[in-house]
Amino acid sequence: MIPRPLFDLLDGRRPMDAVVSFGSVEALSHARFRQRVAGLCQSLKGCRSAALVCEDSAAFAIGLFALLHAGADIVLPPNSRPATLETLTGEVERVIDDRAVWNAPLGQGELPPIPHDAAIRFFTSGSTGQPKQISRSLAMLEREAQVLESLWDQTHAASPVLSMVSHQHLYGLTFKILCPLAFGRPFHAGTHEVWESLLEAMPPQAMLVVSPAHLSRMGGLTPLTPSHVPSAVLSAGAPLPFEASRQAEAILHRRPTEIFGSTETGAVAFRRQAEEDQPWSLLPGHRLLDHDEGLLRLINPYDGQEIATADQIEPCDGGFRFLGRGDRIAKIAGKRVGLAEVESALAALPSIHAAAAVVLPDESLAAAAVLTFEGRSQLAKIGAFRLSRDLRRQLAASLDSAALPKRWRFVAELPHHPLGKSNNAALRALFAEEPAE
Repeated sequence: MIPRPLFDLLDGRRPMDAVVSFGSVEALSHARFRQRVAGLCQSLKGCRSAALVCEDSAAFAIGLFALLHAGADIVLPPNSRPATLETLTGEVERVIDDRAVWNAPLGQGELPPIPHDAAIRFFTSGSTGQPKQISRSLAMLEREAQVLESLWDQTHAASPVLSMVSHQHLYGLTFKILCPLAFGRPFHAGTHEVWESLLEAMPPQAMLVVSPAHLSRMGGLTPLTPSHVPSAVLSAGAPLPFEASRQAEAILHRRPTEIFGSTETGAVAFRRQAEEDQPWSLLPGHRLLDHDEGLLRLINPYDGQEIATADQIEPCDGGFRFLGRGDRIAKIAGKRVGLAEVESALAALPSIHAAAAVVLPDESLAAAAVLTFEGRSQLAKIGAFRLSRDLRRQLAASLDSAALPKRWRFVAELPHHPLGKSNNAALRALFAEEPAE
């Protein structure tokens, strides 16, 4: 029989004294984790849908399994900003946050079984200007965790997991929460923002879940001593520059393992860069399909469905080379940013009539905007610098920090192709030189 490590996680066969999580408001043994899940699940009786938004990863894991056992439809918003949660009004009955988790009483007794069709809905950047929801079944996530576990040898079996990425997104959920729970690795409940915090909390032989943005900001760190070397360093979200990979290996004494995938596809390939532009190796069970346009198409081994992406690739033996994105989803600081979503948020502001977003050669996000009468009046009054800062502040209510443009141009008309598409070359030319004062 194929093991069901997530569906059967709380069936009573795990050691009750096993550590689930550390570094939270309370240390979670498996017994305490089960009591927390049981109590919250009881309070969720009759709840058909909920948004799960927790800062603490231990609280998140409790909330996730309580909702799964309660049979509720689970939505993972990308963040807990008021504007984000407001979009879910009428779609979910409850919002489960840290307070709801820790205030729930402890429970005992049998838990209802997790429904076989249990699923989690994620938000990801869409091509139409609005975030879209992607549903991933727990069965698929469980099978994916089993495949990913095959990447590690037994020396990683008990490695504690520390993370610098959010569990609200698929990468963090998979590697910080689901894989550790499925295979008995304890995880740190905090999400570390800086290396100094992570390294201070890191026990020996830990597994680190980070991003290219973090690995590219390691300058000034002292190489670790042999007793503090991590067992593995994981990176996902964007290809890691080769020099950043080399620097990370020099400091951490571990070559990062990069994971290639998306919310739509899940993890599909991996690599450990020994040379520049090293190809990606497909994960077991994945198979590339031919495509005339050179875009990544493959068969999902978990449900047999075809996956079509906008990733431009060059197939090679056992995998592929990644050539870049073919759509308007950019990776800024290792996070997915939908340029159409940024433009839609800009156009909704009272000061802006129309806007176009573009990624510049230095990988920074820029915006060109045609102002309304109100916007032009404000520009004349406070100047371009203060206006751009005010626009960023307004956007921060609904967009992730990575999606806030850093450079701005206020123009009379946006440059376009004859077919009406944004002219990226002309947009970038607007930022080639600093504007005259």
